[in-house]
Amino acid sequence: MKNNIAIVWDFDGTLTPQDSTSVTIDILTQEKSKDFWDNVKKLKKSKNNLEIENILASDAPIWMYALSRIAFINKVPLNSEFFKKFVKDKIILYPNVENALKKIKDLGHQDRFKKQNIEIHHFIVTAGLKDLIELCISDDLIKCVFGCRYEIIDTYSDKDIPESIPVFCMDETMKTRAVFEICKGSFQSDNIKVNNKIENSNLWCQFENLIYIGDGPTDIPALSLTRDRGGFGIALYDPKEKTDKIKHRLKDLSLDKRTDLITEANFSLDSELLKYIENRCVQILQKFEANKFSI
Repeated sequence: MKNNIAIVWDFDGTLTPQDSTSVTIDILTQEKSKDFWDNVKKLKKSKNNLEIENILASDAPIWMYALSRIAFINKVPLNSEFFKKFVKDKIILYPNVENALKKIKDLGHQDRFKKQNIEIHHFIVTAGLKDLIELCISDDLIKCVFGCRYEIIDTYSDKDIPESIPVFCMDETMKTRAVFEICKGSFQSDNIKVNNKIENSNLWCQFENLIYIGDGPTDIPALSLTRDRGGFGIALYDPKEKTDKIKHRLKDLSLDKRTDLITEANFSLDSELLKYIENRCVQILQKFEANKFSI
């Protein structure tokens, strides 16, 4: 049985400074996406009971439905073909992302890691669009992408107008489910359900061998879950943002020790981010080596 290390990345704001969904909206509407997101926020508010007006709906079903209506009006499907033709080239990763991911993954090829049967895998868990994000980064670097997803059907009235049906909505709560799916291995087997009870020793990746990396509010529950169960959490920020904006966005991420490290999204091979991840991977390796001597 392999000893797996899972490096779990958010996408928007983590591997790219952009919001990939907003880029899609801009392309479809030929306008700024701000109005779109402002309308989503308005729809979130409960109007039925003033006493619970601060209880908000989830973003994902609202924006996914709204985006599907825009796509329907434009007579385009929200699928890989559309994203590849019109959106993919507009998404720019942070410099050196793929080289950095490869360097981390290649640690598993070193003799010490191979001797302990350790493999290192990258995952993406995103509130963005899975079919788009899978196109934006080399698939040989990423084990699996979890994200929002549409299925395309022909409409009954006009088969030339495809309809994009939201079939999976990713939000902050579902990100924790994705972490469980990674640790249990249910992402790669229909025989393993996310609700199945699995002993820690039989997990595909034990929580203490998982590193979760994100940048914003939707990552807080997954960061908290990861650290509560012995894993590691990293919060990233774009150094080009205004200082006040960075402090405001990272305030909640820094509370209650939700992260082990807050650092800039710098993917150079000698960056603090890369050194920290490499050191944590070595620390996990040393744990396996030490366990060989346990009585």
